[in-house]
Amino acid sequence: MFRVLRPGRWSGAVAVAAALGVAAVPSGAQQPEYTTAYGRSTVIAPERTDAGNWTGTWFYVNKRRKMALWMRVEDGTAKFMLRSQERGKNLLTDWDGQASYHVGDAAGEFSMTLDQQDDKTISGSWAWTFDDGQRGWKETADFTMYRTSHGRQLVMSISDWQRDQGGRSEKREFQVWTFRKASRRQALWAELPF
Repeated sequence: MFRVLRPGRWSGAVAVAAALGVAAVPSGAQQPEYTTAYGRSTVIAPERTDAGNWTGTWFYVNKRRKMALWMRVEDGTAKFMLRSQERGKNLLTDWDGQASYHVGDAAGEFSMTLDQQDDKTISGSWAWTFDDGQRGWKETADFTMYRTSHGRQLVMSISDWQRDQGGRSEKREFQVWTFRKASRRQALWAELPF
């Protein structure tokens, strides 16, 4: 059953407030522009917060990739283990960020190192190689991680990303992955909300 809303005492006030709101913004006002000169969207990273901590399970998902980042702090030093699934490639690092894996006869190696860290930010780099005998590639990037959104999200700000494959080189200056905290404990992969 549908209910018909009839004009009441608030409808006039809402109409006046809407008219004043529209009138308060000049017609020629500049709206923020979030595109580059080439028409691409500009990446805007969320602001850093000091809330929360690194320890726990973080996850990231997009249409091509699922990732989990398990983190713990030992003697003031952050340790992590990363698992990534992307188009048949599945890697799992040890607690030092190192992984070797195979897809069929092809071999891959991944290394993620932390260069600087404190309570608020972690920075480092990764190197990823994959050799299938035909279209092997090498990927390198620098990253900075920090917490945002009351400590419930982790931003991985990636700079200087480069992939060399078959004589071609692809570069991206800046991209952002936002991980969400799934648990304060080391959750299982099967428990993550992919």
